[in-house]
Amino acid sequence: MALRDPTEHLDPKVRRLWAVQDVLGALGVGAVGAVLLVGVDATGADAGGAGVALVVVAALGALGRAAWAPGVRWRHHRYEVLDEGLFIASGWLVRRRHLVPHARVQTVDTRSDPLMRAFGLVEVQVRTASHQGSVTLPGLAADVADDLVAVLAARAGHDQAT
Repeated sequence: MALRDPTEHLDPKVRRLWAVQDVLGALGVGAVGAVLLVGVDATGADAGGAGVALVVVAALGALGRAAWAPGVRWRHHRYEVLDEGLFIASGWLVRRRHLVPHARVQTVDTRSDPLMRAFGLVEVQVRTASHQGSVTLPGLAADVADDLVAVLAARAGHDQAT
């Protein structure tokens, strides 16, 4: 395997999807923190300014992550179909590279939850007999995902992919 990054990026819309997911997570952190603070106050214990500050810092941290992390994830998550197999590189702090040989591919599946569909995105899951050999491409346009599934299934010798 060449020591270079794969050539294909995920769909750029996945950055917005990840940002929305991060914002929803930040709202969840804030809501849980608020409920905990109300519960502490209802018991007669004084949460004080430290409890409020902790909730605010956690929520702001999650919102800050929503601002910068999606772009960084997108820049460092790439894939490419090689003669040997599907090559995926991901991670910005800890870099991971996977080469899934075509002969090891057992299934190629697609998944799209309601939020992903709102952005027109699909996730492609490539599974092997080993859990460690299975990989996921989290944000592809539907037509790109369909083409990738067809190519991977054909190279793996499967007549049909789901």
